[in-house]
Amino acid sequence: MIQHRRNRILLLLALAFVLALPAVAQARTLSCRSDPVVILSNGTVLDLSAEISTLLINVKEVHYVLHVPVGVSAIAWIHTPAWLTSQETFTIIADQPPNTYLASATAMTRDGNATVTTHLLLLSALGVKLDYAAASGPENVPIWVRVAHNKPLLGLF
Repeated sequence: MIQHRRNRILLLLALAFVLALPAVAQARTLSCRSDPVVILSNGTVLDLSAEISTLLINVKEVHYVLHVPVGVSAIAWIHTPAWLTSQETFTIIADQPPNTYLASATAMTRDGNATVTTHLLLLSALGVKLDYAAASGPENVPIWVRVAHNKPLLGLF
């Protein structure tokens, strides 16, 4: 009788432990980050990133679309190092007013259920932070952000 009661208590404790596990597992979300940098012909630096709620091995592609000011072009793209199983692709369109930048990131994963947060940091040629924006949404959908900086920094822009 005592053995039977002890087994029942151990079973209840084990069940309580198992039921508590999902709450603990959800508290620690695994994610990876695509973090390319684009240097533009007007001296502006766009630090892009897409934070994706999955492991890097699950990411197939991150595609960025950049809308930059008319007359501005990309002179250098610095891809995220160590993205061996995934690719970063870019489309750039020069159709914005001066000092206005619009960007989206679309992530595609093997699982198909990740959340994506797009970050866009606008820096001067000297590395001074001019503006920042972020937005989140589901994968396979462009997540758009917009930044603008209308005050020239030391007459450089």
